[in-house]
Parts: sequence; C-alpha cells; structure tokens
Amino acid sequence: MAGTGPGQRAPGIRLATIGGVPVYLGPSWLILAAVIVTLIGPQVAASRPDLGTGRAYAVGLAYAVVLLLAVLVHEAAHAVSARAFGFPVHRVVADLWGGHTALDVTKARPGASALVAVAGPAANAALWLLGTTLVDSMEGGVPRFLVNRVGYVNGMLALFNLLPGLPLDGGQIVEALVWRVTGSRARGRTVAGYAGIAVAVGVLWWFIGRPLRAGEELSLGYSGWGLLIAFFLWQGARQAIGWGRATTAIESVRILDVLTPVVAVRSDAMVADLPTGLPPVVVDASGTPVALVDPAAVAAVPGEAVRHTPVSAIAVPQPAAWVVDEDPNGSLAGLLPAFGAAGVGVLALVHRGRLLGVVTASRVQEALGRR
Repeated sequence: MAGTGPGQRAPGIRLATIGGVPVYLGPSWLILAAVIVTLIGPQVAASRPDLGTGRAYAVGLAYAVVLLLAVLVHEAAHAVSARAFGFPVHRVVADLWGGHTALDVTKARPGASALVAVAGPAANAALWLLGTTLVDSMEGGVPRFLVNRVGYVNGMLALFNLLPGLPLDGGQIVEALVWRVTGSRARGRTVAGYAGIAVAVGVLWWFIGRPLRAGEELSLGYSGWGLLIAFFLWQGARQAIGWGRATTAIESVRILDVLTPVVAVRSDAMVADLPTGLPPVVVDASGTPVALVDPAAVAAVPGEAVRHTPVSAIAVPQPAAWVVDEDPNGSLAGLLPAFGAAGVGVLALVHRGRLLGVVTASRVQEALGRR
C-alpha cells in the first residue's frame, strides 16, 4: 500500500510529495469548498458591502483554502509522528470528510498509537495559538479576517478531533487506553467505536435537538452540517465496532489451532525417500523453508521414477516472505498480516530456529467460521 502502485487508482490530485509521502487532494474536497464558498460568501458580502460580491466570494474561497491547510497540517503531524515511531506512512489525503493519513500500524503499541493520534490536534492547537496571537496586532480588513479564521478553524479542529469516539483522534486515544488496560486492541477498538456512536448522537443533539428544544428555527445549512458530521461519525464508529468484533474472534484462535505439522526434506532427496504421514516442506542448506511439495504431485510420479526423481522437480518454490517466525501459542491476529505480505495462501511457521509446520488460508477461514 505504498501510495499508489500498478493497478491502483490515485485517490485524487497529487499536490506534493513530502519526505517520500504523497499528498493528495481528493475530488470530493471540491464539494466541501463549494459549500464553504456558498455559505461564507454571502456572509462576507453582507458584513462588508464595500468589497462587492466577487471579492466577497473570493474571501469565501480563501476561507476554504485556510481550512484545507489546517487539515493538511493536522494530517502532516500524524505522518511525522508516525514516522518518528517507525510506522510506514503511505499517503495523506484531504477530501470531503476532512482528511486521513494512511499508516501501517500493525506493529504499534498503545502508547505510540495514542501519541500519533494526539499529534494532529496538537498541531491545530499550535496554529490556533499563533493565529490568536497575530490577530491582536493586526488592523481590520480581509487579512485580519483570514488570520482570525486560521485561529478559529484550527481551534475548532483541535477540539472536535479530541472528542472521545472513533473515527476521531480522541477515539484513537480511548482505544489506546482500553488496549493498554485489557491487552486487547480489538476490545479497545470496539469500546471506542461505541463511544463514537455516542458522539454522533451528541452532534445530532447539538445541531438539531438543542435548537428545537430552545424553540429556535432550524437553519438548513446549520442542521445540514450537523447531519453530515453525524453521518460521518456514525459510519466510522460502526466500521470500528465491526473491526473490533471480527478481530476479537481472531484473537481467540491460537496459531497452534490452525497449524499443520510437516516434515522438512532437502531438495536433493528423491521422491522415494519422502516419509509418509506428514506433508513435506523443502528446506535449503541452512534449514530455511523454500518450497512446498503437493501430495498430489508426489502421487503423480510414476512407478520406478520415484527412485531417481528429486524432490526439487515436483516442489513449488515459495516467496521468502512465506516464512514467519511466531510463537505457535500466540494469537492468530499476529499471523494474518503475513498472508498479505507473502501474497500466497500458505505460510511456513518457524520458531526459535525450528520449522513447526504450515498454516493455510483455508484452515484459518474454517477456524474463524466456527467463531
């Protein structure tokens, strides 16, 4: 998933590449920009009739760009902190939903995960402080308005993203805390997902329920934003809960439960010398598994040919990534990413220098299907 590769479609217009990380502007951001210009333009025109309609809408567009920059700073902070902890960063994308940074956090720990999450709001808080400091020394006018907006937008982004529910950064902090206490990232993700549902309901109350209770007339734009934000939060929270539940099921399966014992053989061994009862795996001179022998291929070797047919003639070579060093008593969750990395449906499991067996995708699916 390093950015976009052959056969992958770019997620938008590439704005830049910073430190090897591509930064994209998603097409849906144009929708967000149009909404902002439509809302801000008339407000500026009403408060500053001297600007004229065209310049008022230009200020609205500048406001949209300010928001874009705030989002990119937020995501860049995530990317920089992730890099500091050694997590691969694939891309940064700004779109209708704000933005996201694609990270590989399969080896993350709770503390590092929480710090990466808090880096984005912290960057926005720093820009809020800078904006509010500068605006006090500026005279009135459009530049002061935009600097003031820089501070306001970044302050709101910092506060909003710290709300304690996924998919927000505050939800990732909740996930990390529960993960640290329980030892289960899946449980942390599930709890943070349910917290995200509560935050979505709170957003609906703030934008719609609260004004209605106060007898206020609902604004289409105001309530529409509330619905859009709540929908985004609801969808992200539901996905988090689904991931958490599925991963909890995976964590309940040990690698040993899906392990098929094998026998190691040298590539120069003859088919006739293969032991019966266990599937053979070909190893090199150092004992590293390099190929798999299909029992059907063994059975297909005719008669006397088994005495002079080397195992290498019927073995299927495997990629280096098929060898995985894991504790067989560990959770299956630690093994699953290796299937994607190897690009094959079977893995050779070694531990402390010994070949223990193979794990096939079909046995994994069968075990999970019983959960």
